[in-house]
Amino acid sequence: MELREYGAILVRRWQLILVVTVLTLAASALMLAFGPQSYKSEIRLTVSVKPEPKLGNYFTYDNYYTWLSTEYLVDDLGEVIKSDAFTGAVSQRLGGMFVSKDSLNRNLSTKKTHRILTVTVTTNNPHHSFLIAQAIKDTLNETAAEYFAQLDTTGGVIRVLDEPSAQAEMSRSRILLEILLRGSVGLLAAVGFAFLLNYLDPSVRGAREAEQLLGLPVLAEIPR
Repeated sequence: MELREYGAILVRRWQLILVVTVLTLAASALMLAFGPQSYKSEIRLTVSVKPEPKLGNYFTYDNYYTWLSTEYLVDDLGEVIKSDAFTGAVSQRLGGMFVSKDSLNRNLSTKKTHRILTVTVTTNNPHHSFLIAQAIKDTLNETAAEYFAQLDTTGGVIRVLDEPSAQAEMSRSRILLEILLRGSVGLLAAVGFAFLLNYLDPSVRGAREAEQLLGLPVLAEIPR
């Protein structure tokens, strides 16, 4: 099949392609504009360990082991925050008024970048996201030593770099991009459906196709 025939199929089915694409764009816009919104609140924090005091004027590896300990603590802290013990403590601090331990486990995620740990809380309520993140920060500040004895014995410190603040998970530019992406998927699906209908349609649509099917020359053709 030549490119001209592909183009003819698209021209013949342009109404179908247009309708499906427009409906996809409209449905996507309505879902993103009036559907359930997600809000996230992030905390960025770091764990540092004070180096041991230098006893003499000679080279040691104290700083190396200090940085290594910090790496390990940040790795472990990300897992501790998602543990049942820690989420249970956060839920108890909030009085269980709107979040349980199980739901907090589902709405909580952690990400490590170098020695910085980012804790993200995602809910459908901006106020709840902020309160949960604030409770996580307070729980870390007050009871971190219960999970890591090293924080007491080695002078470890958990420092919050960015205070929690709730914001919509998807910005306006991200929503617009999402609508365009879904519209593109709808357009591709409509094009594929148009070719499928053309394949299933047994009609003869021109002199050229009649000659190919019958193996006989066309002597005359009735115009539209």
